[in-house]
Amino acid sequence: MTTDLALLTTAAGQWDAAAMKFESVQKDYESQVKAIASDGTWTGQANLVAAPNMRQTHEQYTAAAKEARAIASLLRDAHGQFTDLRGKLKSVVAEAEKDHMRIGDDGRATWTKRDDPAVLHDPDAPAAIAKAEDSWNRRIADAVRAFDDADQGVKLALTSAVQNTDILNGGLNGFNARAEGDIEKVEAREAAELATKLNSTGHLDAKDMAEMQRLFRDNGHDKAFSQTFLNSVGPDGTIQLTNKLTGLAYSDDKSHKQAYDAIQAGLAGTVSTATADTNSSFYDKWHEKLRQAGGKNFGSKTDPLYGYQSFVNLMGYSDHYGKQFLNDLGNDIIATEKKQPGMWTQWRRHPGLDQSDPLDHLLGVMSKNPDAATSFLDPGDSGKNDHLKYLLKDREWPKIATAGPGALVTMDEPTSKLGLGQAIEAAATGHAPLPDGALPNPEARHDQAQARVMHDTVELVDPGSSSAAPANLRRPLANALAEYSTDTHEILSAKTDYQDETGVWSDDGKIKMSVGRDKLLRAMRGLAEDPLAYATLHHAESRHISHELGGLTADAKLHEESNVLDKAGAVLGSYGAIREDVINDERSSAYTSADWKAKVAYHILGGAVTPMTIGPQKFPIGDALQRGVDTWAWAWSNDMKSHADTEANAKIADHYMDADRQMRLMIKGWAADQHISEGDHDGKNIIEDMTGKVMTGSVRGNVQAKNVFK
Repeated sequence: MTTDLALLTTAAGQWDAAAMKFESVQKDYESQVKAIASDGTWTGQANLVAAPNMRQTHEQYTAAAKEARAIASLLRDAHGQFTDLRGKLKSVVAEAEKDHMRIGDDGRATWTKRDDPAVLHDPDAPAAIAKAEDSWNRRIADAVRAFDDADQGVKLALTSAVQNTDILNGGLNGFNARAEGDIEKVEAREAAELATKLNSTGHLDAKDMAEMQRLFRDNGHDKAFSQTFLNSVGPDGTIQLTNKLTGLAYSDDKSHKQAYDAIQAGLAGTVSTATADTNSSFYDKWHEKLRQAGGKNFGSKTDPLYGYQSFVNLMGYSDHYGKQFLNDLGNDIIATEKKQPGMWTQWRRHPGLDQSDPLDHLLGVMSKNPDAATSFLDPGDSGKNDHLKYLLKDREWPKIATAGPGALVTMDEPTSKLGLGQAIEAAATGHAPLPDGALPNPEARHDQAQARVMHDTVELVDPGSSSAAPANLRRPLANALAEYSTDTHEILSAKTDYQDETGVWSDDGKIKMSVGRDKLLRAMRGLAEDPLAYATLHHAESRHISHELGGLTADAKLHEESNVLDKAGAVLGSYGAIREDVINDERSSAYTSADWKAKVAYHILGGAVTPMTIGPQKFPIGDALQRGVDTWAWAWSNDMKSHADTEANAKIADHYMDADRQMRLMIKGWAADQHISEGDHDGKNIIEDMTGKVMTGSVRGNVQAKNVFK
C-alpha cells in the first residue's frame, strides 16, 4: 500500500534509454565493423567465417533494443494496473471504515461498535456482525487477489520478454527479438498454450489449473487478451476446450468441478469481451470460422455433439454479450438447422449440457440483454423479420429420441421453449425476465418494437380454440402480457377506440397495442392453464383497475364514473369466463379444480399483502396501484387464515374472485380514500350505485367471453 509505484515509470524510462543506446551502438557497428565484411575489400576464408557472426551480432543489437523497449512498455503497463488496483483497494478500505470497520494489518475487518450497550443486549447482534465482517473481508480479499493476479501477470510478461526462443538468432542466451510489450497478449498466449495442452492431453496438473483460472480471472474483460486468445485457439479449439472442461467437471474429475466451472466462466467472459466489437477484422474472421465449427459434429456418428450445442452451453456461464453478436449467432443457428432438420435431436443426455437445443438455449442467454431480444424478435414495421413466427409456428422443436420395443420413441424435451419464453418476456417488456416474487408493472410504457413483439406473440399463440399454451411459455408470456394491462383492459372492455385499431400505434406520445378481442381471450385462456400465470394476469388487471379508480374523485361526472366502472366489470367478467373454462375443461389434468384455485389465491395474496417489487421498482402497500387491491386482498387473506385445506381455500377464492365481490371491496377501499363511509346513508348509496354499474359490465363481459370459448 505504501510502495512508491513511480519507480516503475522511472525504470521504464531507463530501459527506453538503454534501447536507444543499443540502437546507437548498432549504427556504429554497422558502419565501422559489419561494413568491412560486405564492401568487397575483404575476401577469403576469414570473411566467409566472420560475415555470419557479424550479421548475427548486428541482429542481436536489434533484438536488444526490441527487448529493452518491451520491458519499458511492460513496466509502464504494470504501473497503470497497480495504480488502478491500489486505488480500488484503498476505496474498499475507506468504505469499510465508514461502515465502522477497522482493517487490521492482515486485511481482516473488525466492527468497532461491538461494545455498544445496545449491541451487547441484542441477541441477534453477533450473527449480524459476523455477516457484515465476512462481507467486507470478501470484498477486501477480492481486491487483494486482483492485485496479486496482476502482479503474477507482470512477472510472467517480464520473464517471457527476456527469454529468447530463437536458437538461430543469438541462441538461448541471446536477446529476444520477439519480446512482447503488452502484458495481456503475453498472458493470452500462455492461456492458449494451456488450452492446447488440455485439449491434447485431457489433463492439467494443479499448478497449471490454478494458472489457467488466474489468467481468465485477471483478463476476461480485456480486449487484447480475449481476441489474442481466441485467435490462437480458434472456434474449433474453443469448442474442444469447453467440451474437455465439461467432461472433466461432470464425469472424469468431479472433485475439481468448481475449478473447471471457474475456467468455463472465464472462457465465456473472454468470448463476450472479444465479440463486443462486431466491426473489427477479428470479429469478421472469427465469426466466419464459428459458422463452420457450429455445424460440425464433435461427437460420434451414433452420439453426435454439434459445435453450436457446446458453444452456446459455454455462453451460459456469462451474461454480458453484445446485441449484434447474439443476433448474428441466432441467425446462424437457424440457417444451420434449416439445412439439416433434426440435427439437435437428443439421443443421449450429455452430462453438463444444459440443453441440447442451442437455439432455445441462446434465446435464454439473449433474454439477459433485452435490447438484443427485442431486435431479434421484433417483426419490424414491414413484418420482414419472421423469427417470432418461425419460433412460435413453423419450427419443428427438437425431441428426445429413445429406442423402444421395435420402434423409435420420441418425446418433447422438458426444457423446450424455456428460452423462448424468457426471450419474449425480455423483448416485449424491455427488461430481463422477472425473478420469482417480482410482479409485472401494469402501467409500464413500451416502445414500438417491444409492443410489436407483444402484439405478434398474442396473434401467434392464439390457438384458435380454448386450449393450453406450451407449458414453458405460460408464465413468462403472462409476465409480459401483464405489463400491457392498460391495453388489454381496453380491449376486453370492448367499448373504446381499441376496437377500431389493430396493431401498434402512437397516441399522444404513448405507444398502444391492440389485437382482436377473441384472439386475446383465447391466448389468455391458453396461458391460464397454469394457475400462477392466470394469477399474474388477474392481479395486474386488479392493480390497473385500482389505478383507474384512483383517478376518480367523489364529485366525478356521471359518464366518467360509469365508463370506468362498466369497463372494470366487463374485464373482470371476462376473467371469470376464462377461469370457468379452465376449471370445467375435462382435458386439463395438471391441477384439480380446487388445487388450481388455491394456487391462484396463494399467488395473488402473496404479492398483494406484502411489500412488492414491480418491475425494477419497489411499491409499498398503499401506493395508488394498490389502494383498492389492499381492501380486497386483506379481506380475502383474513378469510383464508382460519382454513388450512385446499377445498376450503378454493371456495374462498371463488367468493373473492367473483367480479362483483372483488369490485365491491375495491370500491370500499376507494371510498375510504375519498372519506366516503358505508356507515352513513349517502355513502352506502354511492357504493351500491357504483357496484351496480360494475355488475352491468360484468354480465356483458362474461357473456361475450363465454361465447368465444364455445
